[in-house]
Amino acid sequence: MKRLQMTILIVFSVLIVGCTGMEKSGDNDETTTDLSDTIAAQDEFTRTFLVSTDEVAEGHYAFKPWTEAYTMWIPTDATLDSTFYEKREKHFERFLYAWEEEEENISYLLYGLFEERPDSEKVGLDHLSFYAKYEGNYERFEEGDNIYYYATDIFEVGENSIPVYAHMGFIKHKESDKSIGIIYERNCSDWTTNCNADTKSIEDHFWKLVKSVKFED
Repeated sequence: MKRLQMTILIVFSVLIVGCTGMEKSGDNDETTTDLSDTIAAQDEFTRTFLVSTDEVAEGHYAFKPWTEAYTMWIPTDATLDSTFYEKREKHFERFLYAWEEEEENISYLLYGLFEERPDSEKVGLDHLSFYAKYEGNYERFEEGDNIYYYATDIFEVGENSIPVYAHMGFIKHKESDKSIGIIYERNCSDWTTNCNADTKSIEDHFWKLVKSVKFED
């Protein structure tokens, strides 16, 4: 995936509805009028991935992709891109969700790639680097049931050389072959003006989403 494709968050406000890679229809029979007035809950495709429409933490829902191999959080203001989603049985899944903070003039995108294979730690990390076009090193540490890798990067896209700031995380489950790579990006929604980016708060939010990943047995 090219960087320009990966940073569609710049224009993510128009997410085209499609059916690429879909293998499952939604289980939530609630009507939109019965749901909380959040972007994620009101979006039909996104709602099929929500464990429930009760927040698990302020501003976040529990998100369970269709492989049912793990859960994680998704912001209540985020929507999943149905044209990007792809699933192959229970061993491969990719997704992308995006959201915007209008007051701060910041757009966000989170790309996830799940794999379950015997060499998932090496290959999964290689795939993360490939998709992120990242050639640097990662910080590695272990915590609880998982092994984590972490790196950051800054690159430019488009004719106007728009700066995009990326946090990259890779989570490998110690007791299985499951892994997931995450690319968390942000840029100014209106790149002709400054945006109010609290870098510490943004990094903290990245780690909240990374640490929210729980692999299923």
